[in-house]
Amino acid sequence: MVGIKHRACEFDINAGRIITMLRTRMGLSQQDLGKKLGVTFQQIQKYESGKSSLTAARLGDVCRVFEVSPAAFYDEANRPYISDGHMMKLINTIYKLPNDRRNIILQIATAFHLAG
Repeated sequence: MVGIKHRACEFDINAGRIITMLRTRMGLSQQDLGKKLGVTFQQIQKYESGKSSLTAARLGDVCRVFEVSPAAFYDEANRPYISDGHMMKLINTIYKLPNDRRNIILQIATAFHLAG
């Protein structure tokens, strides 16, 4: 019997991007996230690439791990990601820093913003 190939829909692609962003924000590897969800890192790769759809139950698990509402995956206004690649890289890099260094960067950014 020949398997049916999954075609990624817009939801799968957006969900994958959101999962990737949230995972990197938390400093988790695909393997770390897989352990938290009880799946392999290969399955995480499939979710992140849109090659595998999230079931409702798995979406609930993902939301619990990342402490976000399912609305983040359905309502664009609630999506916790940024489409600009450079900005995303900057944010992910800042999230990986220790809190004291993040606070310094925030102070510098605030000073630049106020200086106009």
